[in-house]
Order: sequence, then structure tokens, then C-alpha cells
Amino acid sequence: MGSTNKFDDLLATLGTGRWNILVFMSVGYWHMHLVSNVLSGVFVAPAVNHTCIPPDHGYTLTSYTFTPSGKNITTANHCSYYTNETKDGTFQDKECTDWEYDNSTYSLTLTSQFDLVCSSEYLRATYQSLYMFGTLFGAPINGLVSDRYGRKLTLTLAVLTYFSLAMATSWLTTFASILAFRFILGFLHPAILQSGYILALEVIEPRYRAALGILLSLTWAMGTMAWGGVAYLIRDWRWLQLAVNLPSLFIFPVLWFLDESPRWLIVHGKFERASKTLVKAARWHKVTLPPSEDLQVLMHSIREESTTTKKAVREEGVRTYKQKAWRYLLHLLILFRTPNLRLFTFILCLNFLLVAFIFYGMSLNAVNYSADPFLYTILSGVVEMPAYIVTAVIVSYLGRKWPSIVLFFISGIVIMAAAFIPSGMNTVVIVLALMGRMCICCGYQVIYLYCVELFPTEVRLQGIGYCTIMSRIGSILSPFITDLLGPLYPSAPSLVFGLCAIVASLTTLLLPETLGRKLPDTITDLETKPTDIIRMEKRGEDDEECRTEGEGEGAAEIEEEELAKLRA
Repeated sequence: MGSTNKFDDLLATLGTGRWNILVFMSVGYWHMHLVSNVLSGVFVAPAVNHTCIPPDHGYTLTSYTFTPSGKNITTANHCSYYTNETKDGTFQDKECTDWEYDNSTYSLTLTSQFDLVCSSEYLRATYQSLYMFGTLFGAPINGLVSDRYGRKLTLTLAVLTYFSLAMATSWLTTFASILAFRFILGFLHPAILQSGYILALEVIEPRYRAALGILLSLTWAMGTMAWGGVAYLIRDWRWLQLAVNLPSLFIFPVLWFLDESPRWLIVHGKFERASKTLVKAARWHKVTLPPSEDLQVLMHSIREESTTTKKAVREEGVRTYKQKAWRYLLHLLILFRTPNLRLFTFILCLNFLLVAFIFYGMSLNAVNYSADPFLYTILSGVVEMPAYIVTAVIVSYLGRKWPSIVLFFISGIVIMAAAFIPSGMNTVVIVLALMGRMCICCGYQVIYLYCVELFPTEVRLQGIGYCTIMSRIGSILSPFITDLLGPLYPSAPSLVFGLCAIVASLTTLLLPETLGRKLPDTITDLETKPTDIIRMEKRGEDDEECRTEGEGEGAAEIEEEELAKLRA
């Protein structure tokens, strides 16, 4: 049995109690507070009705249209006005520079304070996208920092900096500085999400790891509901920004009691700190640890395996710069070098882009789906909760392929159907939108697991990295559909999101099922015998035998850690 499995046995001996529950509750609490910043644009920089205020001797252009039924539709141009300042008496069209805003829903927003309308309308989408753009750069850097300096230190600095900057945004007086802070918050986002998730994962006993992932997802749904509720009560963006981030300070003292991941301490040779941490956990849980000698053997075994890997990396460094550059280029393109791997890479990257595009687009499109964006946001969190729970049951019994296909297809159909509902049937639109959102949430969870199981072990992290980048691109693009295209053509976002879901459903038809199959270890396994991956007919006791053949608890641990990075 490998050293990793021995450490998992040690975690099973420690059990689940105050020590690791404290980590889980703290991480979940901070995750919940991320939602209000990720989806900040919904209530902080929403679309607001506005009326151009022309200067003296200026006139706004108003047009009147009569429908076949005799209804009079009045349309006013609120982005420009006409003025007669020429000697020959001709009118000139000039851009409006002053507006009056409808404050019936919001008392103060970034939109009204900084005039993010007309030619500056794109800045509302930019405000939302910059956060996701920051995560694109923050995710890989956070991985390096967390692996080098530890999970707890990275999490502590990220939490302190992130929520301090989030509250400080309330006092910024220029829109440029607000955009800069948005990028920094996005940059720090993975440090809280990834480092916190991995820390919680590495201190929990193996039998609860799957449940842990689902429960941490539920905190996101809870945060979504809370975000809608608080925004309903506070309509000024400055006070709202302060109110949703201030509660994060209440749990700052808990950072003092959190411990570093024993796994990370052992891998980095910090045996004394690891021993103290394990002794503390055993004392809190009132259990007895194995003898000190056995602990030392275990820690040295894990450390030795890690050192062997690092030695191979150092030996790689003796190559010439030209050789290393060529090898690095080949490594970047390795996912496209063989037929099956190339197919999986293309489909998974496309699906991650589309699903993230739809997921965040549906979150930001509240104004087009409901006259009450607060209610829509709260209900969005409500439908996410059963989505996360049901997903675990679905993938356990029905697999990954057909649930993904059905979920994406249903989501696409109902989202597109919302575009054709006549005006006045708001309840039907909300029901369809929420149904589509619930299906896409389920599909999002399934595709996480699907990605881990399809890529071979030797390129799994690289495959996940590619998919993560594509999902970030999808989340960056979605605000421009909801905030720029939506106001012009209200049905367009639904049609775009629905069509993307259908495309994701159809492309998934080309993927194989992975339920009950062993994880491929090498590209050769994937290419030479893609349909001959041995089915596991038994679980439970047979898992131990399967682990010795290549999958095992070590593979399960890799899967969970990779899921943690992907969730960010």
C-alpha cells in the first residue's frame, strides 16, 4: 500500500470532529461571501432607465409608432440631442452628456454615479468581466504560491487582503480605481477558493471527501440567496458593498486556530510541525495516534516519494535552453498529438467554455428574466441547492455521458423557450429560466468529474488547465451578451445561451461513458485500448485491489485535488 493510502488511513483513525469541521465551516463561510463579489454587477452596476437632459436650446428626438392593434409606442433617444446653433438654421446631432436616472429601484449605482450609459454602456460589462479576467491570471499563480508556501498561509493572506479591498471599494471615487480593484479581487479569488478547498480536502477522511465537495458547493447557493436578499434591503451600491463584505471580518479570529495541512508539511519535510498538528487533532477528537516511530516512517515515506519527483525535475534542468524550449512546446501541444486525446481535449474545452458562458450569463441576466431581479437571484440560489445534491446521485447510478447530454439539452430547450413567451407572462419566463439554470448547474457539476476521468493521469493536470482557461474565457464573454446585447434585443441572450447548451449536448455524444471504468494512466492506454478499460464489477472491498492495479485511493485523491482547482 502506498504512503498516500497510509496517510488516508491515519485520517480515518483521526476521524471527523472539531479539528477538521472547523476548517470546513470556515472555508465554506468565506466561499459564501465570494458570491456577492463575483456577481456584483447584477446590483452594483445594473442597467438603469435614464433620460437625456439636453442643454438650453437642445431637443431630444421622440418617435411615435402605431401597432396594427392601434397601440401607440413612444420611443425617445436618450443618447443624443439636437441643437440649432448654426447660422443657416440646420440642426446638429450631439451626444448627450447629462442624464436623469430612474431611482425607483436603486437609489445609487455605479451606472448612475459614473454615467455608464450610451457610449459608455460597455463599461458595465467590463466591470463584471474584469473580475473573471483577474481569476484567469490568479489561478496558476495561486497554485504555485500554495504549493510553495502552504495552504494556510496563502488562504490567510488572501482572505485578509480580499475582503479588506472589497470593503475599501466602497470609498473609491473614480471608476478607473474601482476597475483596478475588481481585477485584484478576481486575481485573489482563486487563492480563497482553491487553497481553502484543498486545505479542507487534505484534512478530511476519505469517506467524506465526495460529500465535502457537494456541501462546499451548497455554500455558493446559500451565498447567492443571501446576495439577492441583502441587495433587496440596501439599494445604495456603496452601503451594499460594505454590508455584504463586513460579515467576513467576524470569522477572521478563526484563522488563528486553523492548522496547516499535515500533508503539505510532510511533503516539505516539516515533520515536527506535522507531528504537532496531528497530535492536536487527536487530542481534539479524543483518539489515539499510532506510535511516534510509525508516524516518522510514514512521513519519511511520503517525503521520499516527493523528493524523487523533484529530483527528476532538477535533472530535467540540465538540458540546454533550446532543448528545454522545444520540450516545453511539445508538452503544451501534447493534448493534440493523438486522435482520441485530441477529440477529448477539443470537446471538453468547448463544453467548459459554453457551460461557464451559460452559467454566469444566466446569473447576470436577471433583468431580462424577471421584473424583480432580487427575487430571481434568490430563487437562483434556491434551485442550485437541489441541483448540487441530485448530481451526486445521478452520476453514481446513471453515469456521466447521458446525464450530461440530457441536462444540457433540456437546459437549451427551456432557455430558448423563454425567448418566445409573450410579454406579460413573467411567471412562465422565470420558471423556464430557473429550470434551465438548475439543469446547467447539474451539468456543470457532472462535467467537472467527466474531465478528470477522461484525461489520462500523465496529462490530467494539463488537460484540466486547458479546460479551466476556456471556462474563464466563457465567463469573461457572458456579461457582454447580457449587458450589451440584452438591452437591444431582450430575447437574444436566451437564444444565445440556449443554442450554446444544445451545442454542448450534441458534442457530448462523441465522448465515451466512464462510469465503472478505471482511470487511464497513460496516453497509450487511451489510444490503444480506449474501449478496453476494465470495468469494476465490485466496489467497497475490491477498491483496495483496484488501487494496486493503478487507480486506487491515490487516484481518488488526485481526482479530488484536481476538482478543487477546477472549481475555482
